[in-house]
Amino acid sequence: MTDTADSINIAEVASAIRRGWRPLLVSIVLGALAGLAVLLFGPRHFTGTASLVVRSSSPGGAASVLSKLGVGEGMAGLASSSPLETEVAILSSRALVAQVVDSLELQASVTSPKSIAARNVFSVVHLGGAFPVVRYTAERDSSGTYRVSTGGTSVSVVAGRPIVLPQGTLELRADTTLPPRFTFVLADQEDAVTDAVKHLSVSKATAGEVITIAFQAPDSSTSAAVPNALIANYLVRRHTVDRSTNEYRVAFIGAQLDSVGRQLSLAEDSLRRFEEATGVLDPQVQGKIQLDQAAEIRKGIGDIDVERGAIVELSSQISSGQMQPRQLAAFPTFLKSPAINELIGQLSTVETARTELLEKRLPNDGEVMAMAQSAKDIEGQLTGLASSYKTSLDKQRSALASQLDTISHLLGTFPGAAESSGRLQRQAKELAVTDAALQTQLVESRLAAVAEGGDVRVLDAAHPPRRVAFPRVSTTVGIGAGIGLFVGVILALLTGLMGRYVEDPLVIERTAGVPALQADSGVPLLVAGPQLTKTVLLVPIDGRASTAGVAERLARTAVARAINPTVLDLSGKAAASMALTTDINATIRRLEEAHELVIVRLPGLAADETAAALSPDRSVLLIASPGRVERRVLLGTMQTLRRLAVPCAGVVLNRASDVVVV
Repeated sequence: MTDTADSINIAEVASAIRRGWRPLLVSIVLGALAGLAVLLFGPRHFTGTASLVVRSSSPGGAASVLSKLGVGEGMAGLASSSPLETEVAILSSRALVAQVVDSLELQASVTSPKSIAARNVFSVVHLGGAFPVVRYTAERDSSGTYRVSTGGTSVSVVAGRPIVLPQGTLELRADTTLPPRFTFVLADQEDAVTDAVKHLSVSKATAGEVITIAFQAPDSSTSAAVPNALIANYLVRRHTVDRSTNEYRVAFIGAQLDSVGRQLSLAEDSLRRFEEATGVLDPQVQGKIQLDQAAEIRKGIGDIDVERGAIVELSSQISSGQMQPRQLAAFPTFLKSPAINELIGQLSTVETARTELLEKRLPNDGEVMAMAQSAKDIEGQLTGLASSYKTSLDKQRSALASQLDTISHLLGTFPGAAESSGRLQRQAKELAVTDAALQTQLVESRLAAVAEGGDVRVLDAAHPPRRVAFPRVSTTVGIGAGIGLFVGVILALLTGLMGRYVEDPLVIERTAGVPALQADSGVPLLVAGPQLTKTVLLVPIDGRASTAGVAERLARTAVARAINPTVLDLSGKAAASMALTTDINATIRRLEEAHELVIVRLPGLAADETAAALSPDRSVLLIASPGRVERRVLLGTMQTLRRLAVPCAGVVLNRASDVVVV
């Protein structure tokens, strides 16, 4: 047999619920009746719902405009509209609800008859100060006069005339039919506002800029009037308080704009004077130009030094006679000069003519000597040109060196000028951006002031509901029946598992701690286990149980298994008289010697025969009646057997079942 001590048997639970069907049914009926009682006598609530569309008072492009201007988050935050959660908090604030309480006179409420609005009963409600909640009863007499009383206070009043009470003054409506008897409650403003806030629900829709307002009230008229009045007071606030706020904002931004404008003018004037004094317009561009100029001048000075060195070397060689002046024509600079080339041409002509004359005349001839002198004069001109070119190079180098010194001096003072220029330019730029941002904010604030608090409109107005929100018939009765079912299941389980009676074999096993089985006359009865001995004592649990059928089935089963059984009946009256003159233990021992299985039928556990037959070496098989077994009797029997150290083979129920081995 499987051990199920630590597991839940669904079949056992279902059987326990089935056995406890009476408390289950009673609990379900009581739950449904409780739901019906709530429907008939419980407080009723109506829910009125309205909705608003709240759009920002500032256009959505303001923040993007400021971001394009390079304004940081701190300045851009000026253009952002207040979040929708702020409007939800305003709508549910006590200040706004207090205005609704005063306008709808919610300090008075009619509790009986139900679903009557206080506005339909009272035309004037003026209550002042703080006072505890008080309940009044108004009853009309035959003359049409109402007597308003509470405790020891009683006042007579006619409809349309004021009622002076300790809490304030009220006036019954004369233009409507009042009930002959009604009960109303008065509360001070704080308590009335607290109660209204408790029944008010203001929430933001999941998408878009829609706010939903819902209010629960005992009557449909008030449930719709409160959201509508709340919206009306909210719109008035938007058109007055918010408009004043926007006007103050316009004035503040205008003053800031004037201050920033003056600072911007001063910054621009300082930048202009600095640029005029230093000549630094754009530090980056000007610095690059001056560096390029210095590099070009240094390169020119280097070229002049090379050229001058070459001329000086040539002039020295001509002076020492190592070179002829005419060789100056080979110098690259002279080679490109037309004047030098013309002198070289003249020198070549004179030399050619002199050579031709020498073929005809002597060297000391006057004409030959004149041509020689002409050649020397031309060479002298070449030498003079070289000297003049050297002087020109010296002057060019001196001029370039002076220009380089000037540029170097300017570059030495340039970092400080660049720093000052950059600071002045940054200051002017920041002030210009701030001025543009404030200009944008000024325009937006003026538009917001014109719009009077932004675009707010009623999407759905609240209408008096026709059906109550609570209690609903199906919901209330269903919840009551469900609670009754839950409680009934628990009671059924407690009754089936821990009640007065047990009838299921599994429950008997858990209760007694021994195996239990169901038996039937047509099924063999097999009993086995470590507690089974050669002698089996059949003991009924109560007077209704019979051991005859069980003894017969045990004997028949033993014969079928080739076991020699015998049955000793000590349960009848004849057996009882025999037990008075016979030693029962000796009789059982003789039968044990002659048979393999001895089955002894005994009366109840309290009988003398049973007490004489009980022994630790003989197993007891308890027999239960076909009906329920009393839990107390079963536990008492098991406790007695344990005290006597008598083994119990199990419990047999006389019911139809399959072959079960215990």
